[in-house]
Amino acid sequence: MSSPDNHTTPPPKKMRMGEILVKSGLIDDNTLNKALEIQQIHKKRLGQILVDMGVADEVIIAKTLARQLKIPYGRLDNVKIAKEVIDLVPAELAENHLVIPIKKRENSILVAMANPLDLYALNDLRFFTQTRIDVAVAPESDVLDAIERHYPKKSLKKSLDSGPDIGGDIEVIQERDPNEKEAHELLVLTELPPIVRFTNSVLADAIKLKASDIHIEPQKNSVVIRYRVDGVMREIMQADKHIHAGVVSRIKIISNLDISIKRKPQDGKAQVKHGGKVYDLRVSTLPTSYGEKVTIRILNPATAEMNPEDLGFADRDLKRGMGAISMPQGIILVTGPTGSGKTSTLYACLNKLNTPEVNIVTVEDPVEFDVEGINQVQIHPAAGITFAAGLRSILRQDPDIVLVGEIRDSETAVTAFQAAQTGHLVLSTLHTNDAPSAVIRLMDLGIDPFLVSASLIAILGQRLVRKICEHCKVPDSVPPEHMRLILPYLKGPEEAVFWKGAGCEACQFTGYSGRMGIFEVLMMTPGLRRIIAPDLSAVELKEAAEKEGFQAMAIDGITKAMEGLTTLDEVFRAAPPEAKGPATSDMPGPPGPEEAWTEEPSVSEPKAPVASVTPKKILVVDDNPVIVKLLKHFLETEGYLVATAGDGLEGLKMTATERPSLIITDMLMPKMDGITFIKKLKSQMSTRFIPVIMLTAKDDVKSEVEVIDAGADDYLTKPVVPERLLARIGRVLS
Repeated sequence: MSSPDNHTTPPPKKMRMGEILVKSGLIDDNTLNKALEIQQIHKKRLGQILVDMGVADEVIIAKTLARQLKIPYGRLDNVKIAKEVIDLVPAELAENHLVIPIKKRENSILVAMANPLDLYALNDLRFFTQTRIDVAVAPESDVLDAIERHYPKKSLKKSLDSGPDIGGDIEVIQERDPNEKEAHELLVLTELPPIVRFTNSVLADAIKLKASDIHIEPQKNSVVIRYRVDGVMREIMQADKHIHAGVVSRIKIISNLDISIKRKPQDGKAQVKHGGKVYDLRVSTLPTSYGEKVTIRILNPATAEMNPEDLGFADRDLKRGMGAISMPQGIILVTGPTGSGKTSTLYACLNKLNTPEVNIVTVEDPVEFDVEGINQVQIHPAAGITFAAGLRSILRQDPDIVLVGEIRDSETAVTAFQAAQTGHLVLSTLHTNDAPSAVIRLMDLGIDPFLVSASLIAILGQRLVRKICEHCKVPDSVPPEHMRLILPYLKGPEEAVFWKGAGCEACQFTGYSGRMGIFEVLMMTPGLRRIIAPDLSAVELKEAAEKEGFQAMAIDGITKAMEGLTTLDEVFRAAPPEAKGPATSDMPGPPGPEEAWTEEPSVSEPKAPVASVTPKKILVVDDNPVIVKLLKHFLETEGYLVATAGDGLEGLKMTATERPSLIITDMLMPKMDGITFIKKLKSQMSTRFIPVIMLTAKDDVKSEVEVIDAGADDYLTKPVVPERLLARIGRVLS
């Protein structure tokens, strides 16, 4: 920060930021008027609106103000501010006015502001400090970052130390002792109760929702937290940016990572206990433009205890699979893309084979689950332990059954087939789209056709689909485009009875709960072994296999959809069936010459010089249609988007699907009252931080206290005064 003169000339009292920026030529009158219109709706600072519109960045705005007002300008990222200076201005004043004290002088205080023309802020500062205020200007993000650095405890407590303790039953099993080189401030931050509670709450909530992964993603002005639930990414919340450093450092501490390293990726692991079960966490950090992204893989211990019967095999496929793994030697492959459950299937097979009479050894990357009675080896390329090298070492350990985590290259493939030829049962995975393609892939990796024919026992192809929630299962109609594709696999249209989940509280209104596999099992019969040759194609192999009873996984998926286990949409997403036979007459073909069309070159209108800003969405939950209609009209007039629900139960569904910025709810409603509704919102991370205003006819202190204790942010009584409600909405949203 450049040092100002001893006496700083105060800005002209009647000048405003917009006028200054127009006068300087940075923006024009039209842009200013548009920004002021947006400001009336969204109550944001003018500078932030201009940045959102894309007409200027905050550094240019700050430099322009400094030049026009003849006051100092500077950046705050490397400025060190003494604690006695910070103590001159309370955190609430600094946060409300975006101002931070920089230096204490003999008769004044130098402060940095994003908007040096904010007379209300200057008056408040003079009144509180009882001294003269000298003003400098800095970019808004610099001021925000400086406030977060120097007022951390109050900001964190305000944001995180509220609502029910979702993560109260999370226990970190082992924490490391921080070494001396780690930054003291970060270590202090990671032990703050709000940071610990917030981190524990995220872990507990993800485990409760059976998420496989947690993604903590820093953005420009927020931190987005997403879970992968049943294979689908789901945004849970957007948290304040200032919690990012503390949460990331906390996760690093419990996973034995170095918190002082921020510009290099790191990998670690941790263990937590929740609900009496121990969960392994695999933690990965990655530097991004706005900070470190953290991904946490949650390994459910129940996965390591499954048997093939638990995976969802059809009776026919289960019998074939059990026959394959009972063979004394040979190789069995599981194929499918990343995330299709191949490792879980292999572990299930090992659990079936794991007896005291056999020696089972695995080589994996990484070793995801510890299984008693099995010798597991983690690959370590830097130490020379690759899949191929590890497999060669394993073969000297007198194994009966060998699991190779993945066949990635020719060396591993050759070694695996040599093991299968020398009296070992080998299980492994291969990345191919279906089972027949695996045979072609093996020959591409250099395995001789005669070895493939002699050693290969079976190939299992699989995908994961979401299961329909049993609490809200209802009949589903089949779209015509789907019906055309599945008819060849059915005996007749009358068989096409399908189901879906309507969405309920139990499934987070998604209609799905849990996952299951759909499979295809290609057994290497004598007939198939005879046709394996270098020039064999996957299509030829598949046609030959179908003649011997092979069924593609799409058929397994359609069968499970008709049984009400999954939906047809899930089957088409994971493994769409191939079209069979000629196209029907109602299916559109490519356009002929007379059908081709050309688009007339249109005269494009000049684009507006500004970008649009999405308005905030408010959910109104009330069973009185008159109140709902009045509120909807009033709020839409003020520029808000409005969604409505008739009771708390419907409100929960609308909250999950609409993701409102704020909720206005009544107290007395059918099915679910307002207090229960608020408690349910505050008990889940995805809805916990959505502000709630209670609007009710009950005007008594006891009700108000009960509502506030439940987690509401404000309490208003009917009949509502529009101006009062608008002011409360603006305060809560800000």
